[in-house]
Amino acid sequence: MKLHAALLAALLACMGAAIAQAPPGAEGVVARYLTTPYGEVNGLRLDNGTLALFAPHLAQRFFESTAVGDQVRLHGHGGADGILRATSMVNLTTRRTVADMAPAPPAPPANRPLATLERIEVAGTIDLVLRGPRGEANAVLLQEGAVVYFRPDLIRIPLARQQPFAAIGIGTRGSWGPALEAVAVGTNLEQARAAIHAPPPLP
Repeated sequence: MKLHAALLAALLACMGAAIAQAPPGAEGVVARYLTTPYGEVNGLRLDNGTLALFAPHLAQRFFESTAVGDQVRLHGHGGADGILRATSMVNLTTRRTVADMAPAPPAPPANRPLATLERIEVAGTIDLVLRGPRGEANAVLLQEGAVVYFRPDLIRIPLARQQPFAAIGIGTRGSWGPALEAVAVGTNLEQARAAIHAPPPLP
């Protein structure tokens, strides 16, 4: 009896560990894709507000298998920032599945045409603040559609949802709005333009 109890306890412990380690997931309709300043897809947002980011080797596969308006189920790893790092996706509309496979030797770089970078100015209202692994803010998604990436040390203004935000930088314009790497930011474009000519902060 004691042996049976010990085996049962061990089995329950293993089941509990498996459940605790199960990757989080999300389900919804694809509302839009996110891109880098170079025009490369690196994430998507669902109609319920869920934001998922992709590893570079998965991004194009996810994009090619799913269109805006498709119902999807995502699995991956959640962070303290509430963002899902997706490792697999099931397109419930088309029944296609894309999953991260075992590491393989890197493929030679594709001969893709380089995106045309341009100076971009954007202003709007913050919808979401994206953060790095140490909790530092490194990008914002505006309600108007723009994605603005920046160095954490560039920020001298409050970053929170519903706050005004403006930026000047270099990037690309896509179907879902511009994506840029900021060289100056502010609460409005006048402030951002002034920041370009301001002396750098003292160390």
